[in-house]
Amino acid sequence: MTYCEISTHLAYGMAIYVFASIFYLIFTRNIGTPFNDSLTSQQIIIKNKSAGTRRRIFYSGIAIGCVLSFLFKPFKKC
Repeated sequence: MTYCEISTHLAYGMAIYVFASIFYLIFTRNIGTPFNDSLTSQQIIIKNKSAGTRRRIFYSGIAIGCVLSFLFKPFKKC
């Protein structure tokens, strides 16, 4: 019987990353956003347009990754 095991280094790295992300969210909740507050209305429009473009690219990557995973099934032996 074959078992797939995750690397302990990867598991620790993922756990530390999750902890650091939660820690960051908790302690930066009330800091404010001085850079964002200083933007003009024209800069906000440019920023929002750029964020939309990056969002679409990211979601496209997720969709393509899902399709490729479904087609090639890289962890089928697990």
